[in-house]
Amino acid sequence: MKAINNEAILDLIYDLADENGLRIGEFIERIEEEFGEQPIDTTGLPERVIAELEAAKGYKNEQRTIKRKKQQETDMQADIKRFRELFPDTSAEEIPDTVWAEVENGVPLAHAFALYTVTQQSINTLAEEINRRNGNASAAATTEGAGEPVFTKEQVEKMSQKDIKSNYKNILKAMKSWRV
Repeated sequence: MKAINNEAILDLIYDLADENGLRIGEFIERIEEEFGEQPIDTTGLPERVIAELEAAKGYKNEQRTIKRKKQQETDMQADIKRFRELFPDTSAEEIPDTVWAEVENGVPLAHAFALYTVTQQSINTLAEEINRRNGNASAAATTEGAGEPVFTKEQVEKMSQKDIKSNYKNILKAMKSWRV
């Protein structure tokens, strides 16, 4: 017969939690609710022994709660440390509510923020690409009088460096009208 170690027990608990569609903490809470502490048959025991058993039971529950809280604090500190290593210039105020919602659902802070950052970069890249395509497809600059083009600020922002260089004098003239 194979001896069961703590790792095998933990693996089994994780498997059972997954089968029930729960995170490990939720699964354990449900087990505690359903089975909880079973009453001890104290029939025939002296009152002093019964009192000691109840006190020991209370102490055991208290120690379990303390241990769980310490583990949560340790996990949270490790999570914050990891976040600081990966994102040293990001303050807590800069973290959006969507990231905090993910953290509340059990996702590590660094992972949730990294996913948010990558997603935002993808959105920004896509927007820049769309703006670049729209800029290339937009009408040429309008002309006034002697045939010199008059550019809008938006048109200049969409120009390549080559276009800016070739239209530099006209851009400077157009900039005067932007300040109005």
